[in-house]
Amino acid sequence: MREPITDYGLRYTGYGCIIGCMMPKITIGFLADYPDSIPTLAKWFRAQWPDYFADMTQAEMEQDFLEDAGRDRLPVRLVAFVVGKLAGTIVLREPGNVALAEFRPELGGLFVVASCRGQGIGTELVRAGMKVARDQGYERVFATTVTAVGILESLGWEYIKTVTYEDGPQRLYQCKL
Repeated sequence: MREPITDYGLRYTGYGCIIGCMMPKITIGFLADYPDSIPTLAKWFRAQWPDYFADMTQAEMEQDFLEDAGRDRLPVRLVAFVVGKLAGTIVLREPGNVALAEFRPELGGLFVVASCRGQGIGTELVRAGMKVARDQGYERVFATTVTAVGILESLGWEYIKTVTYEDGPQRLYQCKL
């Protein structure tokens, strides 16, 4: 197993915590090093987006996650753990929409389990995805989102335009690495 991409405790100052207290340790690594996480990820994604995954079996979803288990070429899925427990994921990949093919690579599939949201895990997953993109030689990375606007903007991402998908409009962002 390789060393984690990031392995540290984050400082936490919100949600009733006294300023200066320590957050539990967050570890982010490659899905390739944690394949036993795949069944849980598939269950989380099905629960979060039931309509999108309605036609896929658990085995098909797990196979899709397995295909994201690269390290040195796209796609590269990362997983986050808090005190050793799976907490979230993100993937660096080719754009999912052919119309946006020039906006590559794309960070997507950001998910943090509900019990761990609001603790900076999503932000650290985006940072780790940016590092992977930089390490692979990319000069910029892109993302489309509705829900992670605050995370992207807090990390200095630049809004490009609004794109429309079947499920509605999303904001397209870029970040120079």
